[in-house]
Amino acid sequence: MQFDRKTIRRRRNFLLSLVAFVLAACALIYAVDWWLYGRFSVVTDNAFVTGNLIPVYADATGFVAQVYYEETDYVKKGDLVIRLDEQRAAAALGQAQGELGRAVRAVGALFATRQQMCQKIVSRTALLDKVRHDIVRYRQALPSGSVSKQVLQNAEDQGASLDADLKEARAEFQSIEARVGGTSRINHPDIEVARNKFIDAHIEFSRQQIRA
Repeated sequence: MQFDRKTIRRRRNFLLSLVAFVLAACALIYAVDWWLYGRFSVVTDNAFVTGNLIPVYADATGFVAQVYYEETDYVKKGDLVIRLDEQRAAAALGQAQGELGRAVRAVGALFATRQQMCQKIVSRTALLDKVRHDIVRYRQALPSGSVSKQVLQNAEDQGASLDADLKEARAEFQSIEARVGGTSRINHPDIEVARNKFIDAHIEFSRQQIRA
């Protein structure tokens, strides 16, 4: 019986030592893990974390069509966060683009018409000068009978018609010149107004996309 008690005691001591060793090893492993990883993290079930929150404001009003990020998502600068309903802005942009195109064509037509009137005035002036010169010659030749009165009358009628036509061309030219004088096809006021409206509409359309 004495031998059995010693054996049991040795076995018990061995088991206790083994358990103590295991516990010490676990404690050492836990301490190393905490030192390397655990001390850098915090675990809780009722805490709030405040990160680098930057509010985003819209420069345009409208209905939200789509949201691309949710709360606590990481967003980089320039990322599309929210898209507003673009229908009205797109319609306004299309209208402004159409008005700009019409203004460019209208101003281009004015410059083309002015060029045509210039050519018409030059040609009518040259023709009127010729007819007036002929009238002078006919009047000088009329007493001698070299030219009939009918020829002179026809020349005078042609001169009067050309003179009226020339005055009308000059009046039309002055009317066009008042609208395009001192400008060009690029910096004409009508084009400037339409271009500014298009730029404003384009800016408003781009504002429908809210970026970080």
